[in-house]
Amino acid sequence: MGLTISRLRVPRGVIIPRGFVVRAIILIMILLVITQTYLTNLKPVPIRPTARYIGTNYDELTQFEPRHDINSFCNKLPAPRNKRGLVISDKSKADGPLKIFYWKHSGGYAWTDWDWESQTMCPIPMELQEFFDTFRTKVINKPELEWATGYAPCYFWKTFDGQVEDRYGSCNSKHSGYLDYTFSTNYTDFPNADIIYMDHPLTLGTEQAPFYNSQLLPPKLAHQKWVLRFDKSIAGYPYFAIPAFLHRFDLTMGSPPSMMDIPDPTYPITQDRAIELANTKPSFAFNKKIDHLLSIVTSECWPWNKRNDLIEYLVKNAGAHSYGNCYKNKEVPKELQKDDLPRPYVKQMLMSKYPFGLAAEHSNCIGYVTEKIYDVLASGAIPVYFGASDIADFVPEGSYIDIKDFKDNDELIAYLKTVDRAPFYKWKEIVKKDPSKFCKRCFPAPAESAWCAIVDNVQYV
Repeated sequence: MGLTISRLRVPRGVIIPRGFVVRAIILIMILLVITQTYLTNLKPVPIRPTARYIGTNYDELTQFEPRHDINSFCNKLPAPRNKRGLVISDKSKADGPLKIFYWKHSGGYAWTDWDWESQTMCPIPMELQEFFDTFRTKVINKPELEWATGYAPCYFWKTFDGQVEDRYGSCNSKHSGYLDYTFSTNYTDFPNADIIYMDHPLTLGTEQAPFYNSQLLPPKLAHQKWVLRFDKSIAGYPYFAIPAFLHRFDLTMGSPPSMMDIPDPTYPITQDRAIELANTKPSFAFNKKIDHLLSIVTSECWPWNKRNDLIEYLVKNAGAHSYGNCYKNKEVPKELQKDDLPRPYVKQMLMSKYPFGLAAEHSNCIGYVTEKIYDVLASGAIPVYFGASDIADFVPEGSYIDIKDFKDNDELIAYLKTVDRAPFYKWKEIVKKDPSKFCKRCFPAPAESAWCAIVDNVQYV
């Protein structure tokens, strides 16, 4: 005879319906499954108990993914390798222009109308079939979208300005003199390219080792050389700092400068711009009464560091005025709300009314220095900086206040209320005489363009 539950009697005459008991049991089972899954995911690597493991894997990335401690990860970057350069051995200078293919998958695909773009298709070589199949199913995430084998939307053939045709140029190289080149986005002709230039391939990230999807990279043909360009924050794209990824490339360029074969800052400052900043006068008179210590103009409120906490604290405890989207407590004056006014100009005008301006990056990664601190300098205020640990390499000595030098925010606020501001402008006279003294690493790479930087490293053998 089976067990039948009709009604369950409990103390004090309470009667629990059968349906309630069944639902409670189901709920408990679901919670047990969720708890077990969570506890399993706490383990660095799932272990198969019946397997025999020989040796020990000491690679930390196989145990914990980079975001486990992104601040530590993006401040311990691999050093640049001994530059191998771009050695071309299957052709000579006399064989014609160097062929550079521009592999430009940097994101923004969520806003693309793929149904529309899939109405015009262009032929692709078989070497790229796996890439386009993976792109359609993983990046676009529309498996139902049909692309005939051997074809992909002609959308990919267009450069950012819509041009499809090859472009021609000539640059000087330190090994081979002046070299002609063609710059192409013609995927049909991909196998014939000598160099593949990957400009910010930002769509590769995964949550499992090796933390990037190699199927979203083209095949590396035997005669081709690969060049990588990147200047974003490692906090957002940690796979760019993984040696296994970097070793795929024959030449790297961009930022973080300390990691690249050809260093180029995220936000380069020319020597002419350095002189402009040096000629900017202090915006807030030293003898003027301070009603509000600093201004904050931050529009993006999803940082990878504790920027939001800092902004909130300064607004509540330092009387800071926030004009941006994050903890906004001050409206932009109407005269600065005109659509034809450039955003940097509006930002600088707002900051010029305060003795200090917050320059807070959205990550604290080494080498990631954007326009923020330069905007404050351009306003005539003194930057209060929160971000890269190597900021001293990108701005004049003694020109800013670094938040990491204080034990807490209260100590920072007390300092801002009492500090003599005049010494923070002494750098200007030095830079006026010698603009090269502005920084150690903020100046752009010497090449005229990315193409010339590539050509400069070509060596025919």
